[in-house]
Amino acid sequence: MMLGNNGAGLLLALLTALFWGALPLAVKHLLPVMDAVTLVWLRFCVAAVWIWCAPAVRASRDPQRAAAAVPAAPAAPSRRRTWLLLAVASASLGANFVFFNSSVAYLSASACQILAQAGPVLLLLGGVFILREAFLPVQAVGVGLLLTGLLLFFNTRLGLLWGGDSDFSFGMLLGGSAALVWATYGLAQKVLLRHLTPTRILRVIYPCCALGLAPLATPADILRVDAVQLVCLIFACINTLVAYGSFTKAMSIWHAAKVSAVVATTPLFSLVLESLLHSLWPSAYPLDSVGLLSLLGACVVVLGALGIAVGPMLHLPHLPHLPRRHRR
Repeated sequence: MMLGNNGAGLLLALLTALFWGALPLAVKHLLPVMDAVTLVWLRFCVAAVWIWCAPAVRASRDPQRAAAAVPAAPAAPSRRRTWLLLAVASASLGANFVFFNSSVAYLSASACQILAQAGPVLLLLGGVFILREAFLPVQAVGVGLLLTGLLLFFNTRLGLLWGGDSDFSFGMLLGGSAALVWATYGLAQKVLLRHLTPTRILRVIYPCCALGLAPLATPADILRVDAVQLVCLIFACINTLVAYGSFTKAMSIWHAAKVSAVVATTPLFSLVLESLLHSLWPSAYPLDSVGLLSLLGACVVVLGALGIAVGPMLHLPHLPHLPRRHRR
């Protein structure tokens, strides 16, 4: 690779943060003509087709390499538990997509991404209390920073929760629910990853989400989009594929701590992109009044997310030395 692993890893991580940061902006432009459930259903349909067809195409081109990459099936005693966890993960991820996409109708894109950072906190706490994982001091600092940043970012709008602004309150409820069910999905995935690969997991989750949402979707809404909305719809559908594909590739060629650090800046990408689009199309992308305290809060949220995601990796030197073949 001409750029080298460092350059390629950085670009892939930046692409991930850019796509995740831009997603709520595309969704916001679609919600006037398409409900969130239909949009999420279509996104899962595209993802399901891709996760099943792409490996098949690669296998047809190189059967020997594809056969060597197939992992072993889980042991028989764990099958019932595995299917239960897959059901929980599917329901949680589907609910996360619906809640997050719905919240965009009531909150700004940057506010949605800032609020979504509560997900890692809930996942961390779930890992500590449910999976009995270690809780490191740097992670505790990260949690404190993230919660402080949330309060700072929403400092001018916290009174709206009790001041009669039902739209803002409902948007916050949807965003908080999205973070909660995402943490549930993350916990189920952590257990599943002990004996299943990410591809095997997503091969079940994506079709299950698409089938589960199908009765609630309204495919006819797709015919109502104009040219600009069609571009937004295509972007929303390929967003999961490009973002997660870039993230996975970056993790495979670059240090996980560096990838996590770059991806943690996703809310800042949303904030910058939202400001840019507001300057170009102020009527389509109204911008909330963001003061210096809110901007400081956004930066503090990013620092908190860094502490939660990268913190455990900073403690790796204190772990027992592993044989060289197990090092990344």
